[in-house]
Amino acid sequence: MKYTIALCILLFSLMIISCKETKKTIKVSSNEFYSGKYEIKNLNGNELSRNLRFTIETSENKISGKTNCNNYFGTYTVSNTNELKIEPLVATEMYCEEKIMKAERELFKVYNDSKIFSFDGKMLTFFNEEGTLLIRANKISN
Repeated sequence: MKYTIALCILLFSLMIISCKETKKTIKVSSNEFYSGKYEIKNLNGNELSRNLRFTIETSENKISGKTNCNNYFGTYTVSNTNELKIEPLVATEMYCEEKIMKAERELFKVYNDSKIFSFDGKMLTFFNEEGTLLIRANKISN
């Protein structure tokens, strides 16, 4: 009798376990969704009429772009979901007219001052520590 009860419990347990739904888990990097190419629409509170573009490669934590004069690239880190640290950027050193060079220096300073970001699926926004808008960029492709 003991063996019959034990056998029934064992069979019942196996039946419950075999009927349990299995779930397939796919691990996706939490920052993968904002990887892509962007066009800056607002820089330091000023709407831009010229095209400044940059690319974020989340698989390697790289940022790169081209100003109206030089190419640049660097790395960044993200922590606590939306905290951002862009390491000092490296750029080619072509000389252009002073107005363009000044705008380029401003862009690099804004990247350096960026500490927080948000992304709504189409627009990536960088803010400083006080929450002031520094960059607003539209995603143009993956």
